[in-house]
Amino acid sequence: MSLDEGYREWIEWPDCVTSVTDITETSNSVHFYREKNSHKGISEFKNITRLLAKQVNQEFLNEISELKNLEYLELETVTAETLVKLSDLPNLRYLKIQGVRKASDFITLLDIKSLEKLFIESAKNLGSIDFISGAQQLVVLGLEGGMYTKQKLDSVKAISGLANLEALYLSSVQLLDKNLDYLSSNPKLSYLSSARFAPKSSFDSLKTLMPNINCNWCDNYDV
Repeated sequence: MSLDEGYREWIEWPDCVTSVTDITETSNSVHFYREKNSHKGISEFKNITRLLAKQVNQEFLNEISELKNLEYLELETVTAETLVKLSDLPNLRYLKIQGVRKASDFITLLDIKSLEKLFIESAKNLGSIDFISGAQQLVVLGLEGGMYTKQKLDSVKAISGLANLEALYLSSVQLLDKNLDYLSSNPKLSYLSSARFAPKSSFDSLKTLMPNINCNWCDNYDV
């Protein structure tokens, strides 16, 4: 198993369904694509611990937030206007949100006290990552853009000083201040996967400050 696989969790999902009638009472892993109101009633399946949900509007997200046994959740194409209900999930430890169209209240995700791994990808209204400064419970963090659109980050300063952070993913990111030294104040950080979004001198400086960090661009910038 590679180091990357140790931090990201790769789930072998069952076939995608579009109706709650295709979910059994004993199902614990569900792959669901919402079509209009086809999600209604999913909150009744309390055995679900892992869910991949697609086309997530506000009503669908609210129902998902009633699945109190959820430990792992991926949301794709999210048109919900607020994410606040996700804080009602007491056992959630892994959350990946991809393609967030409207919501901008990401700080509410830190109210999920059990959360250890958080990935936010292609979030249209992720204007600031200052909220991350309070994410002391996180072991893994990903703030990433998409295939065609880079996520703009003014700085990684807000990520500094996270006591438990071990791995950081910043792929498809445009880093405006080019300063990676802030990351050296994360005492447990050992893995950085990123775009080549800063000059070689920035990666060299980080390697000097954190000689044991596993970071491809620190060691192979010109490859």
